[in-house]
Amino acid sequence: MDDILTETAPARAAPPVCAQTLGQLGGQIAHDFNNILAVALTSVEMAMRVGDPAKANVFLANALKVVARGRTLTDRLAAASHACEAPVAIDVHALIARLGADDVAAELGAARSIVRSDPRFLEEALAGLIGNARDASPDRRAPTITTRNASGTEVRAEHDREYLVIAITDTGEGMSDETRNQAFELFFSTREQDANRGIGLAQVKDTARRAGGVASIESRAGEGTTVTLAIPLAESA
Repeated sequence: MDDILTETAPARAAPPVCAQTLGQLGGQIAHDFNNILAVALTSVEMAMRVGDPAKANVFLANALKVVARGRTLTDRLAAASHACEAPVAIDVHALIARLGADDVAAELGAARSIVRSDPRFLEEALAGLIGNARDASPDRRAPTITTRNASGTEVRAEHDREYLVIAITDTGEGMSDETRNQAFELFFSTREQDANRGIGLAQVKDTARRAGGVASIESRAGEGTTVTLAIPLAESA
């Protein structure tokens, strides 16, 4: 991976430990959330059933208390995830070249291609998107990956700075409006439960967010799909 980095990643040895820690923490938080939701739901149901407003307020106060605990749990998980990141300056054109299979049409038009991100997350996101595009195309036809530079206004980002825009396009059947609107939701998939689901688009969107960018989808039924990541250029790029 050193060939795509423009600086040294300080925590390159940490990922396996982080993955194990996050897995254990995620399982515990999922268990705790089930308990939180059960208590909150029961409290709200009881508040709706009782006729006395004072008693209803007691149940609602209890629901608010456990929901606040849920917020604490999500903050813990977010903090643990952030601690496992190792963002560095990455030459995305070099990364695409390293990933590039013979059946990917690359049109790398960006004049500047260095961004700051965790290389593991960004590589996994791009590799997953290329694989998904290949699978969606008839006869596994070559997907296209393009790059360009754009302003924050052009990509509808929060900050008005220069971005690297990476777009992966397939020639598949496209998505309905309903599917497109759900595509970035966690665990959403149009594939069968036992099929190879690949990387989730929710994770792709989160990779862009962690790098300070945005992700979007353009698709129409029968016209293929383009998934776009817009990531701020590294300040020294």
